[in-house]
Amino acid sequence: MPGLQFFDSQECEWVDMTVNFAGSPLTKIRGLKYKAAQEKEALYAAGDEPISIQSGHRTYDGTIKVLKGALDDMNKAAIATGARDILDMEFDIVVVYAPKGIRLLHTDVLTRCQVKEFEKGWDTGAKMMEISLPIMFLGISSI
Repeated sequence: MPGLQFFDSQECEWVDMTVNFAGSPLTKIRGLKYKAAQEKEALYAAGDEPISIQSGHRTYDGTIKVLKGALDDMNKAAIATGARDILDMEFDIVVVYAPKGIRLLHTDVLTRCQVKEFEKGWDTGAKMMEISLPIMFLGISSI
Protein backbone atom coordinates (compact mmCIF):
# COMPACT_ATOMS: atom_id res chain seq x y z
CA MET A 1 0.00 0.00 0.00
CA PRO A 2 1.67 3.21 -1.08
CA GLY A 3 2.19 5.85 1.55
CA LEU A 4 2.05 3.46 4.53
CA GLN A 5 5.25 2.79 6.40
CA PHE A 6 5.24 -0.53 8.26
CA PHE A 7 8.48 -0.16 10.15
CA ASP A 8 10.70 2.52 11.60
CA SER A 9 14.44 2.03 11.75
CA GLN A 10 14.51 4.20 14.90
CA GLU A 11 14.38 1.69 17.75
CA CYS A 12 13.08 2.54 21.19
CA GLU A 13 15.92 3.58 23.49
CA TRP A 14 16.15 3.26 27.26
CA VAL A 15 15.68 7.02 27.58
CA ASP A 16 12.34 6.73 25.70
CA MET A 17 10.78 4.49 28.36
CA THR A 18 9.10 5.44 31.64
CA VAL A 19 7.82 3.00 34.25
CA ASN A 20 5.15 3.70 36.84
CA PHE A 21 4.89 1.39 39.83
CA ALA A 22 1.63 1.48 41.79
CA GLY A 23 0.88 4.91 40.30
CA SER A 24 4.28 6.52 40.99
CA PRO A 25 7.25 6.99 38.63
CA LEU A 26 10.00 4.43 39.20
CA THR A 27 13.18 6.44 38.64
CA LYS A 28 15.69 4.06 40.28
CA ILE A 29 15.01 1.35 37.72
CA ARG A 30 17.95 -0.41 36.03
CA GLY A 31 16.13 -2.97 33.90
CA LEU A 32 12.78 -4.51 33.06
CA LYS A 33 11.77 -7.75 31.34
CA TYR A 34 8.26 -9.13 31.05
CA LYS A 35 6.68 -11.87 29.01
CA ALA A 36 3.50 -13.71 28.19
CA ALA A 37 3.58 -17.46 27.58
CA GLN A 38 0.99 -20.06 26.67
CA GLU A 39 1.12 -23.83 27.02
CA LYS A 40 1.20 -25.48 23.59
CA GLU A 41 1.35 -29.09 22.52
CA ALA A 42 0.91 -31.06 19.34
CA LEU A 43 -2.32 -33.09 19.02
CA TYR A 44 -1.92 -36.55 17.53
CA ALA A 45 -4.55 -38.88 16.07
CA ALA A 46 -4.18 -41.51 13.33
CA GLY A 47 -0.65 -41.82 11.99
CA ASP A 48 2.54 -40.34 13.39
CA GLU A 49 2.13 -36.69 12.31
CA PRO A 50 0.42 -34.05 14.47
CA ILE A 51 -2.95 -32.83 13.22
CA SER A 52 -3.05 -29.52 15.14
CA ILE A 53 -1.57 -27.55 17.98
CA GLN A 54 -3.60 -27.32 21.18
CA SER A 55 -3.34 -24.32 23.51
CA GLY A 56 -3.62 -24.21 27.29
CA HIS A 57 -3.11 -21.79 30.13
CA ARG A 58 -1.41 -18.42 29.74
CA THR A 59 1.21 -17.21 32.22
CA TYR A 60 2.77 -13.79 32.75
CA ASP A 61 6.04 -13.05 34.52
CA GLY A 62 9.14 -10.92 34.44
CA THR A 63 11.88 -9.18 36.38
CA ILE A 64 12.38 -5.59 37.51
CA LYS A 65 15.94 -4.51 38.34
CA VAL A 66 16.04 -1.62 40.79
CA LEU A 67 18.51 0.11 43.05
CA LYS A 68 18.32 -0.58 46.80
CA GLY A 69 16.73 2.82 47.39
CA ALA A 70 13.82 1.89 45.11
CA LEU A 71 13.23 -1.35 47.01
CA ASP A 72 13.32 0.61 50.28
CA ASP A 73 10.69 3.02 48.85
CA MET A 74 8.54 0.10 47.63
CA ASN A 75 8.68 -1.54 51.05
CA LYS A 76 7.71 1.76 52.73
CA ALA A 77 4.73 2.09 50.36
CA ALA A 78 3.67 -1.47 51.18
CA ILE A 79 3.95 -0.88 54.93
CA ALA A 80 1.87 2.31 54.56
CA THR A 81 -0.96 0.16 53.17
CA GLY A 82 -0.76 -2.24 56.12
CA ALA A 83 1.39 -4.90 54.44
CA ARG A 84 4.63 -6.32 55.89
CA ASP A 85 6.67 -5.53 52.77
CA ILE A 86 6.53 -5.55 48.95
CA LEU A 87 5.80 -9.30 48.93
CA ASP A 88 2.31 -8.61 50.35
CA MET A 89 1.42 -5.88 47.85
CA GLU A 90 -0.49 -6.07 44.55
CA PHE A 91 -0.03 -3.28 42.01
CA ASP A 92 -0.06 -2.37 38.32
CA ILE A 93 3.06 -1.48 36.36
CA VAL A 94 2.62 0.95 33.45
CA VAL A 95 5.40 1.00 30.84
CA VAL A 96 5.27 3.92 28.39
CA TYR A 97 7.37 3.94 25.22
CA ALA A 98 7.55 7.56 24.05
CA PRO A 99 6.86 8.51 20.43
CA LYS A 100 9.89 9.29 18.30
CA GLY A 101 10.16 9.90 14.58
CA ILE A 102 7.22 8.04 13.03
CA ARG A 103 6.96 5.66 16.01
CA LEU A 104 3.73 6.23 17.93
CA LEU A 105 3.27 6.35 21.68
CA HIS A 106 2.86 2.81 23.05
CA THR A 107 1.87 1.76 26.57
CA ASP A 108 1.89 -1.67 28.20
CA VAL A 109 -0.01 -2.19 31.46
CA LEU A 110 1.01 -5.18 33.56
CA THR A 111 -2.07 -5.82 35.69
CA ARG A 112 -2.21 -7.06 39.27
CA CYS A 113 1.54 -7.62 39.71
CA GLN A 114 3.12 -9.24 42.72
CA VAL A 115 6.78 -9.57 43.63
CA LYS A 116 7.75 -13.20 44.24
CA GLU A 117 10.96 -12.57 46.20
CA PHE A 118 13.78 -10.13 46.83
CA GLU A 119 17.38 -10.59 47.88
CA LYS A 120 19.86 -7.97 49.03
CA GLY A 121 23.59 -8.47 48.66
CA TRP A 122 26.90 -6.68 48.28
CA ASP A 123 30.25 -7.43 46.66
CA THR A 124 33.55 -5.76 47.39
CA GLY A 125 34.07 -2.57 45.43
CA ALA A 126 30.35 -2.18 44.67
CA LYS A 127 29.26 1.37 43.87
CA MET A 128 25.56 0.59 44.28
CA MET A 129 23.25 -2.31 45.08
CA GLU A 130 21.16 -3.60 42.18
CA ILE A 131 18.27 -5.89 43.14
CA SER A 132 16.31 -8.17 40.79
CA LEU A 133 12.65 -8.54 41.69
CA PRO A 134 10.96 -11.50 39.97
CA ILE A 135 7.31 -10.64 39.31
CA MET A 136 4.18 -12.41 38.19
CA PHE A 137 1.01 -10.72 36.98
CA LEU A 138 -2.40 -11.47 35.49
CA GLY A 139 -2.15 -9.90 32.06
CA ILE A 140 -0.68 -7.36 29.63
CA SER A 141 -2.85 -4.68 28.05
CA SER A 142 -1.32 -2.69 25.20
CA ILE A 143 -2.66 0.78 24.51
